[in-house]
Amino acid sequence: MLRIFLKLISIVFLISCSDNEEAQNTEIITDSYFFQKKVLNMNLYNCTTPIENVDSTYKKTSDSLNFYKFSELTEQDDQIDSCTQTFTQINELTPLKADLLLGVSYMELSNCNSKIEEELLLDDLAPYLEYLKENDVQVWTGISNLENNSFLWINIWQSEEYREEFLLEWINSNNSGMYAKALKSSAFCEKPSIYLFL
Repeated sequence: MLRIFLKLISIVFLISCSDNEEAQNTEIITDSYFFQKKVLNMNLYNCTTPIENVDSTYKKTSDSLNFYKFSELTEQDDQIDSCTQTFTQINELTPLKADLLLGVSYMELSNCNSKIEEELLLDDLAPYLEYLKENDVQVWTGISNLENNSFLWINIWQSEEYREEFLLEWINSNNSGMYAKALKSSAFCEKPSIYLFL
């Protein structure tokens, strides 16, 4: 009888130990480059005449013809006469570079068409994003959700000079052809519009 009782206690002890071991083996993911990404609402205005009385939460170009705001909370803002408004949600792809959103923004905005589903598109972007991370490229990147296979691709660079230097180096590297070929099979982007927002 004592032997059976000791066996039962041993089994209970082993089960409780194995449960604790499983709980302690939980993996904590710490790479914020691929996690903790935000979805930002973007209101962008392109105007035919300068707009001087823009809300101070917006960044604007020096000629007051273009202005934008990213926000986690704000929904679509009102239409403005003589302006074309773009409102969309932007999925942040490079959260480690979010500080580039705080100061002057040298923005590159492309209209793109995807040839594949959104999940596959993000998979195809992974090697490029890994390159940006490994080489500490000073660019914040985000894309909008696909709507009728169209999306916006936004890059915010540290400065115009930095962008030009990076692109010159990029064009002369082996990586550019490899990534361009991979992305070409996934999406086509028009020549980007460039803005300097203050």
